[in-house]
Amino acid sequence: MRITEVEVIPVAHREPPLLNAWGIHSEQEARTILRLTTADGTVGISETYGSDAVINELRRVAPTVEKSSPHDRKKLELRMQRGQNRGGVGAKAFAAYETAMLDLIGRATGTPMYDLLGGKVRDEVEFSAYLFFKHADRDPSSAAIAPQEVLSPEAMVEEAREFVETHGFETLKLKAGVLSPEEEVRTLELLAEKFGRDVPLRIDPNGNWSVETATKIAKELDRLELNVEFLEDPVPTMNAHARLKRNTKFPVATNMYVTSFNEVSPAVSEDAVDVVLSDHHYWGGPQKTIELDRLCRTFDLGVGMHSNSHLGVSMAAMAHTAAAMPTVRYACDTHYPWEADDVIVGGPIEFEDGVIPVSDDPGLGVKIDENAVDRLHEAYTDDPPERDDSAKLNERRGEWVPNAPRF
Repeated sequence: MRITEVEVIPVAHREPPLLNAWGIHSEQEARTILRLTTADGTVGISETYGSDAVINELRRVAPTVEKSSPHDRKKLELRMQRGQNRGGVGAKAFAAYETAMLDLIGRATGTPMYDLLGGKVRDEVEFSAYLFFKHADRDPSSAAIAPQEVLSPEAMVEEAREFVETHGFETLKLKAGVLSPEEEVRTLELLAEKFGRDVPLRIDPNGNWSVETATKIAKELDRLELNVEFLEDPVPTMNAHARLKRNTKFPVATNMYVTSFNEVSPAVSEDAVDVVLSDHHYWGGPQKTIELDRLCRTFDLGVGMHSNSHLGVSMAAMAHTAAAMPTVRYACDTHYPWEADDVIVGGPIEFEDGVIPVSDDPGLGVKIDENAVDRLHEAYTDDPPERDDSAKLNERRGEWVPNAPRF
């Protein structure tokens, strides 16, 4: 089986004005659809980031991929992670190729992708409600969920109600670092009052708190007896995480400071984290993510799953990968409910009581909606999005300089 055609298709989809520690999401987000076709017409697909760097790297190696077998991935991986691409753009681009190749093999052999990763350990994957403070959508009628302004703890409770009632989520994650830490603690308290004191809660300030502030907040969360699963990237460095861990009983999670295998050793040596949030897009593909799961189990670290502003192809890949990861014991993150656009036939994939059943169909179990891809590719071509959260917030609030820690 030989790959004869590689298609790199940038797309742009609608994005709500979600706030974070660095600024605000743009109104459009760029993603890239990768499609591989063999001589007999079998197709494999994947989805990844939409930056120029990733697109250029995908295109740079396309001539090599077009002469290769989807089984021959190791040499491609090594070629793409040399020099400046090591652990960065090369890893992300290779992850896209590996996912598409696994989808291709799965479709050719009638095998679900989870079986190509060693077999599933769960039939369904649980996800958390990913809650953001936000400005009002400029076109509320086009929003997938929660088009209203959410800039207070009380408004966040209403947003969470929509997520829980619409998708059945049982774990609530708050993207923090936006309001004052005290107001964000009050937000968690109101969520617990609304949905029950036992509801699992998470808070993610994206490194926007000092160790002193994070220690103070952790003590307050403990006093309130909230069911906090972990503090995610509360402080701005790995060293700061290690200092904080000496001051709190809550587990500390990261997707900012352990993002490659060469960062695992110092994290363990410094006792800096308890939970590593994986992401097959930048860990180098689904198989590398399975390796990460095994490594974390060796060091008794917890594993979860980070997300980004992804569409249905990535959603399917996340579900298959998580289904094959024994150490995943936390509900995975996902931006997916926020997205009003999709590129898959029959999309979006539906949550059932906060979980997604893992497809038993060959490969990823999803197919490209050609009309949707054409429409979103045209949107990208007409106005290529450039993600700059700080610049976008400048347009709304005047001069905005993100500084970590800000509190």
